[in-house]
Amino acid sequence: MIPHDLHHFFAGQHVFVTGASGFIGSHVASLLVQAGAHVRALTRSIKGRRHNTIDWVEGDLLRRDSIEAAMKDCRYVFHVAGDYRFWARDPREIFANNVQGTINLLEAAKRSGVEKIVCTSTTGILEPGTPERLATEERLASPSQFKGPYKRSKFRSYLEVKQRADAGWPIATTLPTAPIGPHDVRPTPTGMIVVAFLNGRIPLLARTGLNFVDVRNCALGHLLSMARGKSGEPYLLGGINMWLRDFLKRVEPYARYRTPRFYAPHGLSFLTACASETAARFWPNWTPFVTRESVRMSRGPHFSSNAKAENELGYVPTSSIDPAIHDAVQDFVARGLAPVAGGRLKCHDLALRNPDDREKNHEHVARLARLRSRSTHAANR
Repeated sequence: MIPHDLHHFFAGQHVFVTGASGFIGSHVASLLVQAGAHVRALTRSIKGRRHNTIDWVEGDLLRRDSIEAAMKDCRYVFHVAGDYRFWARDPREIFANNVQGTINLLEAAKRSGVEKIVCTSTTGILEPGTPERLATEERLASPSQFKGPYKRSKFRSYLEVKQRADAGWPIATTLPTAPIGPHDVRPTPTGMIVVAFLNGRIPLLARTGLNFVDVRNCALGHLLSMARGKSGEPYLLGGINMWLRDFLKRVEPYARYRTPRFYAPHGLSFLTACASETAARFWPNWTPFVTRESVRMSRGPHFSSNAKAENELGYVPTSSIDPAIHDAVQDFVARGLAPVAGGRLKCHDLALRNPDDREKNHEHVARLARLRSRSTHAANR
């Protein structure tokens, strides 16, 4: 449900969106259309773009002239595009897309006279939060804590944004946590947790936890940041803090596999990541199933607080991550990225219809999944 004041704010306005073909960006664009905005979305190719409610224009964030042409006459800009991956054969690609792409976008917006910009960053630039001390917008991580190209590039792009915001440019920044939901096309590293588990590729646990957010809540937070947020301010857009084991337990009812009981030694995980990345350098079609950056991140939790966004924006994420998990699984299965145990999506559809009984239904479906697993195991003995 889009708040009434957002309809009033965006109705009839021309809004420019980068990353509208991606995960968070597609949901931002969809909500803007629902709010009555005229959405113009940047894409490298308009081939196959049949969304009649969105004006797709060709351009590239690394070509400043193409951005200016695409942005013409737009009042507001959402820069949601980002290179969200923890490994690339050439890490310079990640830096170019996340840093130079952001600089080009900001400079083009300045010359075009845009009224306000919302830039999407990540909570990965913040000091990691624990259950006792949650991450907040006020505590940035130190540069020495960024070991991989993704976080280093996002931190540098954040500094570029902050420098301009401090100089008076009308920019607000969003800091999404780990989004879950439908239309995770690539999929992102967060979505790959679900895909890997459904495919039986998580044999051991990591002693980590994340803040998981329904991507649709996160997208609404972007609109709230534009309409209600203060220029120069960052807003953390999260959902629920969960240990990895507890999150996989929520995915387990859809899977043919059980949540692992044992934890992987950090050294073993790091060696596996090194081997996986090395293999990817020799075989072009190979994608690392675990990376050094993700292993380094898994040494502890990354829990965070939404207090600022809740107080200043009226941001209210859903109290359960189950609907987002269900829709993510349904989307991954429909696209052939993951198998699902027969009938479990349909069974869980019923469990999610009554929010008051969600916890009870989740436990019931999980219990049925365990019974089926035992029956299958007995039949195969």
